[in-house]
Amino acid sequence: MSSRRVWPVGLLLCVALSGCARFKKAKECGLIAEAVSAWMKQDNHATSPASSDTAALVTDARATAARYRALDKTLSEIPLVSEELTPLVSRYRKLAVDSAKALDDVAGALDQGDLERARKLRVDFDTTIRAEAPLVNEINAVCRR
Repeated sequence: MSSRRVWPVGLLLCVALSGCARFKKAKECGLIAEAVSAWMKQDNHATSPASSDTAALVTDARATAARYRALDKTLSEIPLVSEELTPLVSRYRKLAVDSAKALDDVAGALDQGDLERARKLRVDFDTTIRAEAPLVNEINAVCRR
């Protein structure tokens, strides 16, 4: 094959592969959005962290921890190939695991009647979870490109 024929074929192949990568990334973004959206719809935060009903706080903390573990599991099942999305979803999964552990620790402290420790752990959880919105914004920015 002459070099004149190879150049257009190579260019066409490059454009086609680029299009495939964009399609795959768009599909991955859709799967991530569906997973997070479904997870957010499960939020039934009935108990305020300021509630004086310790049993309700324990139940709520454990339920929310279970939801974060479920989010981690759901995100782990999404087949990712995008070099941009993979590390972001890994960070989101770590945030979910860390949040679940923090809430389990809050519930444990409440079970033991250690209200001051539970309060401090809840503040730590609130600090951890503040990273969620910026991370979601990063994922959204990658998906819009």
